[in-house]
Amino acid sequence: MLLIGAALVSSSCGFVDEKRFARSVDSMEKAARIAEPSDGTRERPQAIGSFTFDDVHREGDLVYFKLGDHSGVDPYGYVWSPKRRPIDDAEDAVASSFEHVQGHWYRWSDSY
Repeated sequence: MLLIGAALVSSSCGFVDEKRFARSVDSMEKAARIAEPSDGTRERPQAIGSFTFDDVHREGDLVYFKLGDHSGVDPYGYVWSPKRRPIDDAEDAVASSFEHVQGHWYRWSDSY
């Protein structure tokens, strides 16, 4: 019974995130189009749509919407990439992964 309850909570959280994303995507795209590169010195929390992001910044042609981090070091959130599909990479210092959500949007996570 406990296992069924945990599965319901897990699936409902994903459903809630999908709904929040659907309500927020237009506002997020507007923010992505005007995002500036990060100077790397501080994060600037921003409320956009139904989310509050720890930081929104541009790196080349990608715009990162950071929702949080795991254990204080592994950031995650969404990426807007209108020109290309972001590439999963596994450099020496960080492994980035991207999962397509819709259109130019991807879920993103880094692992250090």
